[in-house]
Formats: sequence, structure tokens, C-alpha cells
Amino acid sequence: MLEVVRAGLFAGVAMAIAVGSPAYSQTEQTPITSAEAAELRAQIAAMRAEIDALKAERAKAAAEPAPKIAVSPPAGVIPSWKGAPQLEDKASGWSFKPRGRIHFDAGSVGVPGAYGANRNLGFNVRARRLRLGAEGTMPGGFGYKIEADFANNAVNFGDAFVSWSEKDSPISVRLGNFETLDGLEQISSSNNNTFTERTQFNDAFLNSRRLGAAVAYQGKEFRLEGGLFAGHSIDGSFNNDGWISAVRGVFAPQAFGGQLHFGASWQHREFQSNDGGTVTTSNNAPSANQLARYRARPFTQLTDVRFVDTGQFAAKSDDVFGFELAGIFDSLYFGGEAQWTKTRSYSAGDLATGLDIFAGGNSAVVPTDDPTFFGVYGEVGYFLTGETRGYREGIWGRTKVLKPLGRAGGTGAFQIAARVDYLDLDSDRLKNGLTNNFTTGTTSLAALNTRLGRGGTQTGYLLALNWYPIDYIRIMLNYARVEVRGGPLAAQIKPLSVLPIDQRKYGTDLFAARFQLEF
Repeated sequence: MLEVVRAGLFAGVAMAIAVGSPAYSQTEQTPITSAEAAELRAQIAAMRAEIDALKAERAKAAAEPAPKIAVSPPAGVIPSWKGAPQLEDKASGWSFKPRGRIHFDAGSVGVPGAYGANRNLGFNVRARRLRLGAEGTMPGGFGYKIEADFANNAVNFGDAFVSWSEKDSPISVRLGNFETLDGLEQISSSNNNTFTERTQFNDAFLNSRRLGAAVAYQGKEFRLEGGLFAGHSIDGSFNNDGWISAVRGVFAPQAFGGQLHFGASWQHREFQSNDGGTVTTSNNAPSANQLARYRARPFTQLTDVRFVDTGQFAAKSDDVFGFELAGIFDSLYFGGEAQWTKTRSYSAGDLATGLDIFAGGNSAVVPTDDPTFFGVYGEVGYFLTGETRGYREGIWGRTKVLKPLGRAGGTGAFQIAARVDYLDLDSDRLKNGLTNNFTTGTTSLAALNTRLGRGGTQTGYLLALNWYPIDYIRIMLNYARVEVRGGPLAAQIKPLSVLPIDQRKYGTDLFAARFQLEF
């Protein structure tokens, strides 16, 4: 446009060269009158004004940033933010959202008694969980969820399953890798539990994810779910005859101005056979095949030292029974669970043949009868800033921060809690068990200290202070006083005691902190 104006201006100037002196047309040699000259001057002035306006407009445009191009999602797709970007097309049923979590732990476990220097006690730091995955829905009522965990320099899997449920139907189905319908705290996400670690009986009784399928019925106040699982998780195991059947029921009425929770669960776990004497260990198996073992860390995974440990003994299967009780009343809540594990062990004189043959000369510790082990905890907590603990469909949920950090007057949410946690792995049936040679039928007593050191009891008195700056970040501080009686380390920790190994008592303290981010 500017170039066109300039061309017109030059043409006008050429026509007006003779203004003020006689001028002639090329055809008729007619002189330009004063009126025509005045009109040409006016046109030239208008063109100059237009050029100046165009220059000013171009300079303004050059000074402004380039216009942003708005990119709209496909028709019908609604973008939203739920800790991470989520895309959802309600008409078709498709949705997608990335998910993940980061749990960094640091802390210290004291060295008890005369145990001496141990590099696995004292101060330590650990990437407890580093998970990345996705979840969403598909047409036809299908859904999916998958998480990979990159902590500890290895890749493991969290939840990895496909689900199905018709719209507004109370029935749902899951198929894949997920929790085997354990108790309340084990099934709840680690993002939403109060302490850095779940109760110790979940560690001792090897409650974890397995490959399987489950069907659930979700009513207004109750939930019932049953499932059948393989004896292993997603790993390289070829465990093909170990299996688990499980069922869990929850009754969750609203009463007394709050939310109540009553739950019960049962698991029957058949152990994998011994592959003709070659004992293989799967990270997530209930046992190293038919050599059962139950043990627990001291309320943190910053150490691999276990003060209570049954050691390995010959067993074919076990049953785990659990009961749950919880309540939420505004900012106050409480929760507790109890679990019993009853093993079905070999008996002295049993003949192990075929795939049941044990390694090491077909020898194993054999209890005098089926041992039973027990764990229980009780917890009470309070939100100092007015929040209510999250709860949905029979498990703990995320807590909604009322005044997140970054908003006017926002301080985040502060939570305090206390817990007593008791685990009993002490069983006379196990301590009095013999080392049995199935081939010859002969028996021999194990060393006295080793025999009496099987099992033990561990009690924890725990305190927690948690700060939630925003909905998806949490900073956790835990303290625990650990009291132990007996167990495999009692002789080393209390060497001068005149009491029997299984009666010697000792204690230690631990501090643990966690930075948690989830999306």
C-alpha cells in the first residue's frame, strides 16, 4: 500500500512541475490554471498525511509482540487440571491423564545395645518411590491405569490394570497387577497414608500386588470385592502353581455427625512348589516357595535390618484374616486394623516328594504345629488447620487443603497424629520346631540360640507431623520409639543378659522425613 501511494505521489509531482509558471498538456498544450495547481497541492498534502499515518502504524506494529495463536483442542475434548493436565471427551468416553509420584526419604535408625557398628543403621537417604504412568477411560466403560517405579536403580511396576464398569452400574471388574484385597492401609495409596510406612504387619505378612482379576460391588454404604490372583507380581517368575484367593467387605455408614468405616478381609495363599529342590525367590512372592518366612523392618525402609524374623520354615500355605475400624469427624479421625496369619506347615515325618522336595539335602525347619502370627495398630490424628481426612469407596483419599500456600493468607494444612503398632511373630510351635530330614526321617535339635531367636515381638510408639503446602505436595516428619523382645538379634544386642534369648528386651529410636510430590 505504501509503495502505491509513493507511485501516485511521484506522478502528481511530475504533473505539477510547472506550478507557478506556464505549463502545457502533452496533447493540447493547454496551460494549467491556478485552481488546478491548488487542487494538485491539496492532493499531494493528503498523500503525505496518509504516508505519515502508515509509517506510524508500521512502527507501532513493530514495537508490539507477535500475536499468540490460540490452539484449541478437538471438538468435544475438555482440558482440565487435576494435579496434571487431563484431556476428556465425555461424548465418546475417552480420557487421558499422566500420573506419578516422588517420595524422597531421609532419617536415622539408632544402633541398639551392644549390636555394634552397622552401616545399614544410622543416617541414610533413599528415593523411596519414583513412579511415572498414566490413567484414563475408553469407550464402552473401559478404563486403564499403569505405573512404573524407577526407584532403587531398577524398574518395577505399581498398579497396572484394565478395568470395566457400565455407566451408573455398581459392578466393576479389574484385570492386571494390583493389591490383593488386603486391609485399609495397604490398599490405600501411599500418598494418602499418615506415616512414611504402612503398618508393620503389611511388611511382615507380605501383603502386596499380584497379577489377577477381581469383581467389586459398590453400594451406597457398602463395598464387596472378591478376586483370584497368581502367586507373583509382574516379574520374571514362572510361578505357575502358587495362587491367592481373596475377599474384602466394607460397611461405611454416616453416623454421629461423621463417617464410619468397618471392614474385614481374608486371603488364602497357596505357596509355589519347590521345583524339585531348586528354591527360587520372587521379590513379591508370599514366601521363597514352600520355605515360608515372615519379618519386618523397624517402621522405615531406610534400613534392611530386621529385629523380628521367623527365619525360613517348611509350609504349604497360609490364611490371612483382617479387621478394620475407622472414623472421620471433621478435623479429627481415627483408624486401626488387626491381622492374623495362620500357616499350614509341614509336620515332622512328612515325606516331601516330586516338586515339594527341599533344597539342601531335603532339610527344613518344621514347626511342631501350624504357627499363627498377629499384628495390630491404632492411630488417631487431627488437622490443626480445619481440613478433613479424605475418604472414598472404602479407602483413604487425598486431603483437600483449605488455604494452600501462595494464596492470600494461605499457610497450607498441618496434621498431627499418634500411633501404637504391635507385631507378634513369636510362636512356641516355631521355636520348638526341629530341623527335619524328610529323606531319612531323622531329626536333630537346632542350636539353642537360633531356635529361641525365631520370631520375636516389636512394638512402635509413633508420632507424625505433616505439612501440606498445596494439595499435591506433602512434607512428613516421623518419630518412633521401637521396643523389641526376643528375635534373631537379641543375643548380639543383649549378650550379658541372663534371660533366655526370647525374653531379652531392648529398644531404639528412629527419625524419618519425607518430601512427597504427586500428580
